[in-house]
Amino acid sequence: MPRRKADAAAVVFALLVVATVAAFAYAQRVKRDPLLVDRVEIGHKKSNVFTPKGQCDRRIKLKFRTTTSNDGTVEVIRPGGEIVSVLAKEEFLKRYSIHTYFWNGKNDDGVIQPAGRYRMRVLLEDEGRELTLPGTIRLHDRGHC
Repeated sequence: MPRRKADAAAVVFALLVVATVAAFAYAQRVKRDPLLVDRVEIGHKKSNVFTPKGQCDRRIKLKFRTTTSNDGTVEVIRPGGEIVSVLAKEEFLKRYSIHTYFWNGKNDDGVIQPAGRYRMRVLLEDEGRELTLPGTIRLHDRGHC
């Protein structure tokens, strides 16, 4: 009986070593993959805060650069990933070009969204990738100019 436990432990240990080596190799490959999106900028004058009401800016600028040409969809999402607004659908995104969009704080039905933090997501068709871009959009319900 003790021999079986030792054999089972050796097999488990060997599987863990193989899984660790495979995970390391995969991580190294991912590190070598080129960036698909860079130079992300959210907001005006280094501020990512805006309100669709009041006397302040009623929309926010969202910019990024793609490093490959691709058809893409650009969305504003809630923290949980729920789509709030589609800013561009299956639009051609030329490589090494800056792409600029504006969001007015409303969903696709024209309803002003509640105050909170939102993110920008880019879906690249040819790459089959979904990229949630760094940075947040902070939507307020009253002016914070």
